[in-house]
Formats: sequence, structure tokens, C-alpha cells
Amino acid sequence: MRHGKIKKKLAIYLPMILSCIILFLLIYPKHETLFSVIFNSDAYYLSLSLAFSVLSYFAMGFSLWETLKIMGHKISLLDSVAIAWVSTTVNYFLSSGGVSGFAVRAHLLAKRHVPYSICITSSVVLTAFIYLILDIIILNGFVMHFLSLKELNGEMIEGIIGISVLLLVSSFFVTIIYHHEFRSVWAKKIYHLLNKIVYFFSKKEIPPEDFELFETQLNEGVYKIHEKKYELPKVASYIAFDWICNILILFFAFKAIGVKISFAKLIIGFSFGMLMTVIPILPGGLGAMEAAMAAAYSNMGIQWEKALAAALIFRIFYYIIPSLISVFVYFGLKISEPKFDYENFIKRASRIKKSKEKINYDI
Repeated sequence: MRHGKIKKKLAIYLPMILSCIILFLLIYPKHETLFSVIFNSDAYYLSLSLAFSVLSYFAMGFSLWETLKIMGHKISLLDSVAIAWVSTTVNYFLSSGGVSGFAVRAHLLAKRHVPYSICITSSVVLTAFIYLILDIIILNGFVMHFLSLKELNGEMIEGIIGISVLLLVSSFFVTIIYHHEFRSVWAKKIYHLLNKIVYFFSKKEIPPEDFELFETQLNEGVYKIHEKKYELPKVASYIAFDWICNILILFFAFKAIGVKISFAKLIIGFSFGMLMTVIPILPGGLGAMEAAMAAAYSNMGIQWEKALAAALIFRIFYYIIPSLISVFVYFGLKISEPKFDYENFIKRASRIKKSKEKINYDI
């Protein structure tokens, strides 16, 4: 038992320690110059950078709200924004490849009468769009970079590999949505994984006998997505706006420290940074993202200290400040949490199951 607790603590704290070491090695050698650049930055552009960070989190909330609405489990917009805010920031402290944030989202949505299966379906849809749109943004940046260089260098090869990985991830989630047999196989794996993760946060599990109900609800959610597929562009537009806000956070960070940067260069450096955040070992890619951005922009002619300063401002505004705010948002969600009527939930889900004939969930 004690050995298990030690392993759990190591899984949480070791990645944080590793990230802090990487940041220390990046910052300390030229910390005086670096801090001078940050402290002398333009307050107006910093405020714009922070404003787009807030807009980004609201866009996440809108995309979650719209997805749940499509599947017939609409909750309040304010709750959607708050849940998206908290679940996103959890991943900045727990390096789990996004699983920890998903578990928190599932737990908070379940408290608002949204079944775990619907939470999974919404997360699959959102994740597919997130990586697909990011892939498009990165591909656009690398095409522009290639046209300006007109040669295939190491950076381009790394970018192509990164794009391929993201495309595989998004393809996996799209396949879950559109292929019934593939989804059935992964439903069992997701179910058991979800049980472990949810138990970690709430000390409760989905009863094993409810798996059939769980799978039925999962298919129902997917069917709703198929049925209302013409409403999905709304979800995609919110996610695209979220990524645009991300890019503008970094753009105004550069403006704040007096660096003029072209769109192509901005996208390339941003792309390398985002590829590092996909690394499941480090929480939010902490340390790796800053190093990748600084190296990429430095290779494109921007002073290394200024490139790192912009990456750190991006980290503070998009990750650190929202994470601190999310503590208060979480307590607000817990206070406003409705009482979960489990018996009514089971009755309602059973009626849905009985009312449906066999449905072909593939398209």
C-alpha cells in the first residue's frame, strides 16, 4: 500500500521537478538580461496578450458547451467555461497526456447529470478537432517556411514528423467516432482506464454491471453527432478561434518586448512549442516548450534572450495565471454543484436504451 502511494507521488512530482530543472538551465545562465527584457516590456501589449489568453479559455468553454448541446446534454454556458478552464489547467501540473484533465472534466460533468459516456464522446470530438486544426496551422506554417527557404533542412524534417504524429492522433479519434467496431473495442479500454482515473479523483467507480449501459450511451452520443453533423462546424470554429488566440498571445508577447516578427516565423516557432506540449512526460511541456520556441526563433534570427522571454510570457499568461484562477473557479463549481440523482439517471438511460432499435452507427 505504502509502495503504491510512493509511486503515485513520484508520478506526480518527478515530472514537475524535471521541468523545473530544464527551466532553471534555460533561464539562469542569462537571467539578468532575460529579466531585464521582461521587466522593460510594454504594458499595453502585455495586457493584450493576457486578454487573448482569457478569450482562449472562453473559446474552450464554448466548444464544450456546443458539443454537449449537440448530444442533447446541454448545461449552462458559465459551467461549460468553468469546467473547460479547470480541466485544461489540471494537465499543466499532472503529466498524463491529457488523461488527468479529462478525468476532472468527467467528474465535474457527472455532477451536472452528464453521463461519463457522453463526456467521453464530447472529449473525443473536441480532441479530434483540436489536433486536426493544430495540424492545419502547423502545416501552413511549415509550407510558408519551406517556400521562403526553398530547401529541406533539419527543422523541416522535424516538422514533418511532428505533423505526421498529430495527424495520426486526430485520425485515431475520428475513427472512434465513425467506425462502430473500432469504437466497441476501445470502449472497453476507455471504460477501465476511466474507472481508474475517476477513482483517483473521486474515490468512486462506475459499477462493472453498468458497462452495457455505458456503451449504449456512448453509441447514443456518437449517433447524435452523426445526426447533427452539420452543427459540428460551430465546434470547429470555436476551436479554431482558440488556436488563433493562442498565436496572438505569443504575437503580442513579442510586440511587448519590441520584436517585430512575420506571420510565417511566428507560426513556425509556435508550432515547435506546441509539438513539445504533446510530450506526456512533462506537465504542459514545461521547459521543453520554452526551449523549443527559443531555439526555433533564435535560428530564424531573433535574439535568443528575447525569444525565450516571449516564450516565458506566453507560459505565464496562458498557463500560470489561468492555473491560479482555476483554483477559485473549481471551488465555485463545487459550491454550485447540484445533487446527483443517480437512480433517476439510470431510469432515464434505460428508457433511452429500450426506445432505440438497432442503429447503424457507422456512416
